[in-house]
Amino acid sequence: MIYLITHGDRGKGPDPGHTPEGLAQIERLSLPEGIQFIVTGTGRRFLEMLRIVQSKLPGVPVRYSPFCGGPEGWEGENKIIFPDGTIVDYSDYIGVSNSPLDMWDFVKALPGRTILCAGGALMSGLGLKEISEKGRLYELDPANRTGRLIV
Repeated sequence: MIYLITHGDRGKGPDPGHTPEGLAQIERLSLPEGIQFIVTGTGRRFLEMLRIVQSKLPGVPVRYSPFCGGPEGWEGENKIIFPDGTIVDYSDYIGVSNSPLDMWDFVKALPGRTILCAGGALMSGLGLKEISEKGRLYELDPANRTGRLIV
């Protein structure tokens, strides 16, 4: 199985990090045993998640991927903000959530017992936006292209 943690409540602005409550949401998660690999996004909120996950899973190898989330973020309705503060309409942005690439191929290529530090964009790219909540742990089944909330 592959596991995915969605980032917690986050701030606004360029490359937003978590709010104090968002960090607490991640801290409260109980992680599955036997995790062999961690893949994290490259934005501030994903790196904050990584630090918390690593404190619970010391020594587990880490890789970084923009497929799990980058420094850009939602800024208001249908707006994306880039790290330099540029704001664009979502209709002018091609990201993981609306990519022509099959995000399940990315997940299928990962070793078993991997945990992803990601967000709603990847969940949406997997077609799982309807179950995506902030600061939660999900189990992904790449063979069946399904996911379920664990905690």
